[in-house]
Amino acid sequence: MTAQAPSPPKGSSKEANAPKQSQFNRRRHPLLKELPYFTKFPPLDPKFSLINEQQLTEFFEREQIDPELQTSIRADLNFMEHELLRMFRDRDYKAKLHQNRYRLYQILYIWLAALAGVFGAVQALSIDSNPGLVPLFAFLETVIAAFVAYLATVSGREPPMPQWLTNRRATEQMRREFFRYLVHMPPYDKLDGYRRKLTLSQRAADINRGVYPQDVSSGGGD
Repeated sequence: MTAQAPSPPKGSSKEANAPKQSQFNRRRHPLLKELPYFTKFPPLDPKFSLINEQQLTEFFEREQIDPELQTSIRADLNFMEHELLRMFRDRDYKAKLHQNRYRLYQILYIWLAALAGVFGAVQALSIDSNPGLVPLFAFLETVIAAFVAYLATVSGREPPMPQWLTNRRATEQMRREFFRYLVHMPPYDKLDGYRRKLTLSQRAADINRGVYPQDVSSGGGD
């Protein structure tokens, strides 16, 4: 018989039992999470996992999960570490990296547009009051225009938004496969042994190369 993963304890809220793992946990103040990194982007965390080992152990002890089921769950987690999680971490990191690039470019464009507007206004006011400053502000506006052109060229070589969305889609697909495999949802509910493992490996590899498996409601495969 295929082992089934334990259900959350009755009476507990969804929020309390939801996964809270992130590669960038506790690295930034909550008010700064929506802002991009302006200097060095954090490196990939090679130990990151979708399920925290300590929390899992505490859950087993608190709910008194059957030892055989514990062994089965840990075996699944160990298998997915190589077959899925290593690709998940890479895709998740790339998604965050390109998301950071996209937000950084948008902020730079906003600031450059604001500076160009300020310099243009000062230049217009200086025509009558201080004509000697007009060439200076005209030069500054030229520098801003040249920098905007350079920024547009650099960002256009590898647009961050498509890369962000592509990697984020692959990441979320792998996250779904992780929990489907762990709780024996389709297409893993009717499979045992090597066929179940092989199905996960094939689906994870397909997702990583941009081929997304069709959803199935039951049965042993697509």
